Amino acid sequence: MFSLPTALGGAACAALLALTGAAAAVAAPPPGTLELRYTGELLTPTQVADSSGKGLHGSIRTGGGGAVTSVAGPGGEVFLRFPGGSCAAVPCPQAIIQPAATVTLVPGDEGEGRFVFGADIRLTEPPAPGAGMNVFQFGAAAAGVSQWKMQVDYGRPSCRWSDGTTAVLLPAGAADFRLTVGRWYRVTCVRLSPVLFQIRVADPATGRQVLPPAQARGALDDILPSGSVVIGGKRIRAEQADVDTDQFHGDLDTVEFGRRLLASDAE
Repeated sequence: MFSLPTALGGAACAALLALTGAAAAVAAPPPGTLELRYTGELLTPTQVADSSGKGLHGSIRTGGGGAVTSVAGPGGEVFLRFPGGSCAAVPCPQAIIQPAATVTLVPGDEGEGRFVFGADIRLTEPPAPGAGMNVFQFGAAAAGVSQWKMQVDYGRPSCRWSDGTTAVLLPAGAADFRLTVGRWYRVTCVRLSPVLFQIRVADPATGRQVLPPAQARGALDDILPSGSVVIGGKRIRAEQADVDTDQFHGDLDTVEFGRRLLASDAE
């Protein structure tokens, strides 16, 4: 059975809010300033190009024979390929990307700003039932630590935001929804206001929503992550398997982060 674990205690878990899935009732993601955009091009075999204009090129870190490569699609478009399959026992192929800097990937307005992060995602094999898969995150899921995060644990997309005390964990679709292996999806996580959060799943080729956007409310304080932004997994550690590293297996494209200061009349 699918579950979405959280490292926070009972009080914080109780603060996870009910979803509102009615498509007509949800607001669209706000426009904003693009801070990072990875579309599959490499500057070198160990560096991913940032096409946002902000120069946040990503360093590729690997272990256990893992790699991130730039692969050309049938139309000449390129995307990023991470290690395939899954790994339950070490040594495991591991590969992640870390942007050159993180200061512009902290929400604006002293942690209360609206911000959007998303990625085109394609699973190339059925996901492992016992290990999560992280796509894009800043900060850790731990008490006292702020975080924003996108994951596709067991094939189900979800977004997480935390101020270190309270967390909003927002999955897409019904409990049995899973990404279809071999199909591209655009997953977007949005903080629409200090208290309103949203996840969207669309077809990147057409822009049409695959599911009704889901929303949740949570009275979070400032979201001010620290440490390193990571794409494609949690960490590189030779003595750990997927269950500990949350290694992503599959393809990613158009990985983006944008932010904008809150309007004075935001909810």
